[in-house]
Amino acid sequence: MSKLRALSLSLSLSFTLLCFTPTASAQLPINDAAAALVKEGDMQQSQRKPAEALQSYQAAAKADATSSVPLSKLSNAIYFLSILQADAAKKTQWRAQSEALARQALKLEPRDPIAQEVLRMLSEEKPAPLHEPTERALTLKHEGEQLFIAGKLDEAREKYLQAAQADPLYSTAWIYAGDCYFAQKKYAEAEELFRKGVTIEPLNGQGWRFLSDAMAYQGKRAGAEEALLNGIAAQPSQMPNWGKLAHMRQAAGTPLKPLGLVRKVSASLDPATGKPIVNLDAAFSGPAEQKQPDGAVWLMLGMTEANLRAKDFKEKTTSTPFAIELASWQMAIKVADEIAANGGGALTDPGLIAMQALAKADQLEASLLLLRYKESYRPEFEAWKKAHPNGIRKFVDTWGLQP
Repeated sequence: MSKLRALSLSLSLSFTLLCFTPTASAQLPINDAAAALVKEGDMQQSQRKPAEALQSYQAAAKADATSSVPLSKLSNAIYFLSILQADAAKKTQWRAQSEALARQALKLEPRDPIAQEVLRMLSEEKPAPLHEPTERALTLKHEGEQLFIAGKLDEAREKYLQAAQADPLYSTAWIYAGDCYFAQKKYAEAEELFRKGVTIEPLNGQGWRFLSDAMAYQGKRAGAEEALLNGIAAQPSQMPNWGKLAHMRQAAGTPLKPLGLVRKVSASLDPATGKPIVNLDAAFSGPAEQKQPDGAVWLMLGMTEANLRAKDFKEKTTSTPFAIELASWQMAIKVADEIAANGGGALTDPGLIAMQALAKADQLEASLLLLRYKESYRPEFEAWKKAHPNGIRKFVDTWGLQP
């Protein structure tokens, strides 16, 4: 891919998050002055003026210090600029700044979808395997974006439909065309185009979320929930889908509970020697803490992962990321069970307790795929979905958990 092509695609992806989130960031609290500045930043972003856009988002954050929207927009813009940064030190600095802004936004508004997506992208090794559009389709979509921000929704929709005709596999063009109808409150028409997009590309998690919004506004609750479950099936790490599902389940009296698992250990290899390295959270740094159930579980999790990676290094084999993660958790939970059986005490970390219960019910694989998903788990996830056609709904109904 050429540098110019990469720049065009990255900015296009950035704009996807910045502007096209119906019933999401558009409905989060923000005062009029800040909203005007955010709109100005969006227009500058669509015109490929990232420096000016950053200034507008910064001004918006000052104009409304209580709104998460300017911070999440700023976080998103900085993240995509970091992708294009060749200097490693600056790239790291910008990614850290993007993460800090996203977390600050979520403190103000935990439901902010852009901030959630930025954190997901920062943690992912690679994006979902979506179709890469042609140059012509990208150009037409870009023209549609500028018309959308200018409020020329009918003209914008026509541009998006032209983009879809230029590249029939480009699902986003259909979804953006539907978004124009959505903005006009023509929800049935929006539903039709959103459905066209996700039919073309079922892995478009954002498209399923938009479809759910359109159906919800028409009172089609069952269909709206099914669309969100399909969005989770597309990519479980997209938190806005889980957030909307949790909101829907809460209204129905069947709320979802966050898993609440914060990993307290990491494992790596010395690149020169292949020696395994385990880094435990400071709370478990001492021998006494590592003998306690929680500490022993985290230690075993890290040691197993490190040893599996070292084995691959020594034998010149390649285990999949999910195979390593699953085997590591199996060993860690086995240690927890053995400690409890020998009178050594029970786990205290709510996240670990949940993982132990899931493992006991033979749901460890499902829980890791759905609640701890990474895009590198894609092969195993697709195989699991094929083997469990209704597995996601059954898991959610049974356990009432979300990431």
